[in-house]
Amino acid sequence: MVTSRSRGGAMHDLLERAADVAAFEAWRARGQATGWCRNPVRLVGASEHVATATGEVIATFTSAALPDRVLLKACGHRRATRCPTCSATYQADAFQLMAAGLRGGKGIPETVAEHPFCFATLTAPSFGPVHSTREADGRARPCRPEPVTACVHGRLQTCPAIHHQDDPAVGQAICADCFDYIGAVIWNAHAGELWRRTTIAIRRVLAKLAGIPASSLKNHVRISFAKVIEYQRRGTIHVHAVIRLDAAEGDTEAPSAPFDIGLLTTAIRQAVTRTTAPFPASPGLTGPGRWGTQLDLRPIGLNGAVPGVVAAYLAKYATKSTDPAGLLDLPVTQGDLERLDGQLTPHLARLVRTAWDLGGRLELKDLRLRAWAHTLGFRGHWLTKSRAYSTTFAALRAARHDWRTNQGRADVASEETVPIGTWRYAGRGWTTQGDAWLAESAADAIATTRRLAAIERRTARPESI
Repeated sequence: MVTSRSRGGAMHDLLERAADVAAFEAWRARGQATGWCRNPVRLVGASEHVATATGEVIATFTSAALPDRVLLKACGHRRATRCPTCSATYQADAFQLMAAGLRGGKGIPETVAEHPFCFATLTAPSFGPVHSTREADGRARPCRPEPVTACVHGRLQTCPAIHHQDDPAVGQAICADCFDYIGAVIWNAHAGELWRRTTIAIRRVLAKLAGIPASSLKNHVRISFAKVIEYQRRGTIHVHAVIRLDAAEGDTEAPSAPFDIGLLTTAIRQAVTRTTAPFPASPGLTGPGRWGTQLDLRPIGLNGAVPGVVAAYLAKYATKSTDPAGLLDLPVTQGDLERLDGQLTPHLARLVRTAWDLGGRLELKDLRLRAWAHTLGFRGHWLTKSRAYSTTFAALRAARHDWRTNQGRADVASEETVPIGTWRYAGRGWTTQGDAWLAESAADAIATTRRLAAIERRTARPESI
């Protein structure tokens, strides 16, 4: 939030900030250090780098010497709708995490690229017909041209319109009274459990196909994976996952026969088809939960999808929100429901309200659906991985922090030191409208540069999943 301390508005703030060139350059350096975060955290305090061998103070850092006497720290929010620059950093980390498990690096041997890989997309079942984009033979087709029938509520179940991706009708129910909103919310709430059971089923099916006991599978092969969640316009999630076969526990080599890509895809297909997750007993709810009939499996690597493209494809979903505008980035309260009815599409608004109403049922209290109404009932993390798949976000952040801390600090980098500091929270956001405008302009310039660089890379080396 911007709180202006001046009375002249943004222009007065800009002139005041630029009046002292040296002070402006110091402020600009601190802004760059946050990546021009939209909503930086302001801290006051001091820290010292102390030599671990002697206890001598090697360097001192204090906010009193900084512009406005505060240290600015990036908010670190992963959602692009909340902070584009911090989400870009998160997305870059997600790419590195995904790519390391596909081609090596960040502590993962490069030989991992020779392992059997599968890129899987698991979908939700249908809870009722919705408007959608359709294409055949490269041409856009009508949404639902046939059959010309009416539902029990007297509404035609057809739509002759050709919808484009930005059409607000896409994802909306053909008949809201026919759509199973309760089923959709409860399925989202159990998607994490359904995935957990699916990974177990893959191991069991793989052992059966290989002709060995499931209990001894770990002595022959290990399944590693990383997955991200994508929200569909209809309000249910898709799971995009990279699934990899490694040799036995503790071994970084590729597995031996018969554990190849053919066996892996067969095991995934059978496991996805068979796996279910029980639903609680509650009025209007039927179970168990299962995956949708649409399942996309593609090999990665030789004669398959390109590892780098797959990593980029998965990483982009790590920063997306439940809704395109980011209205559901934060948990909702009962007072928010009426406000959201006028801001969200009718379909999403009803899903939020359904999750809230279901959260009041005693038999569903363990699902905590009111706390997760802003995610339409989904209760898991947007990006998860198995332990052995690759590096971690914590390791990537620690490496970046160490690099930034020691950059140009020979006095600190030359000795083993430990930082000791006392910092306290002093607020959030840029302190003036002018500072916020400058930060937003700098962030837009960085985003434009990134987009142009990405276009240039795709033009020079076109690749697709």
